[in-house]
Amino acid sequence: MEPPKSRRWIYLGLAGLLGVALLVLLLRPSGTVVDTATVARGTLSVTVEEQGRTRARERYTVAAPITGRLLRTKFEAGDSVKAGDILAKIGPPPNDARATATLRSDLAAAQARARAAEAALREADSASKLASAEAARRVDLFAKGLVSAESRDSFSQTAAAERARASSARATLAAARSEVESARSRLLGAGGNTGNGATIEVRSPVSGTILRVVEESERVVQAGASLFELGGGGGLELIVDLLTEDAVQVHPGDAIRVTGWGSDRVLPGKVRYIEPGAFTKISTLGVEEQRVNVIGDLIDPPPELGAGYRIEAAIVTWTGDNVLKIPTSAIFRRQNAWHTFVVEDGRAQLRAVEIGRRGTDFAQVLSGVDEGANVVVFPSDLIEDGIRVSDQGVTSVG
Repeated sequence: MEPPKSRRWIYLGLAGLLGVALLVLLLRPSGTVVDTATVARGTLSVTVEEQGRTRARERYTVAAPITGRLLRTKFEAGDSVKAGDILAKIGPPPNDARATATLRSDLAAAQARARAAEAALREADSASKLASAEAARRVDLFAKGLVSAESRDSFSQTAAAERARASSARATLAAARSEVESARSRLLGAGGNTGNGATIEVRSPVSGTILRVVEESERVVQAGASLFELGGGGGLELIVDLLTEDAVQVHPGDAIRVTGWGSDRVLPGKVRYIEPGAFTKISTLGVEEQRVNVIGDLIDPPPELGAGYRIEAAIVTWTGDNVLKIPTSAIFRRQNAWHTFVVEDGRAQLRAVEIGRRGTDFAQVLSGVDEGANVVVFPSDLIEDGIRVSDQGVTSVG
């Protein structure tokens, strides 16, 4: 038996309502998709991160002792040397023909003055001997009563004067001979003469490694010009220039984590000292920055790491255990306070939080959220207080 027509319409109406309800449920938005992280306790380290470089702890600069022509060296950067090894040789500076002719004339004049001084000395010596002999005879004659005391004293005074003239002639001859040597030394190297007698040897002050050859080719150098940079056996140290506002947080003994040197291995180090004076540096954006160098020691550096290598340094300024941590990507500033979105019952709830120490990836939570709370990381502008959200994934903060 077929049901009455009125009952059939009732069934059709109920079926339609059920279909509409199912369609509404299917089309209802499930909420904005977000990534979340779980607030948990763990170890928190606060670091100051900046690029730096390595350098030799014991560094020596070898300079030219005289002005002259530096001969080409056989050493290259990276070579090992011992204390006393000859690094380079410096010969006299080259002279042009006119200067050489002038120097030769000066030498000839000095030699002529030396010969004149020798002749004057021979004359003075002869006169001194004659005067001394005459004075001695007058002393004998005075003793026999044959001459007066005045005659004796006169000849004695003449003998003393001749001896003084002879002494002066010797000094003049010594000065003339020195002038000859000086004129001759200025001629060393003239005409390309760079023999062993005309060169100065530059020796290594320590045993170590040549870090840099400043002057590789033969050229004329001035006295005091840098020729080589040597690294002693003291190992490597780190130099990291920080902004002054970051440097005040760093103290001697702070740990350093070194990365970015060409391997995945993290090298340990520690801060030795902070230089007392800052300097001005122009950033890549053209902004003047006040920076200061932080010097650290590498603990057990690998042999493949050399001086002058670029590194990434993370200086640990504070470490805490059992700290309630929240990702720094989950907190943001609003109305001069820190906030975060906590996911509860499928909705994002805006919470004000008090933040303590802040590291690169995590921050210390003092109040506002509890351990185990799920917070939205990298919240977009679509996230508002009370909006329905859908968790894409939950990351635990360990």
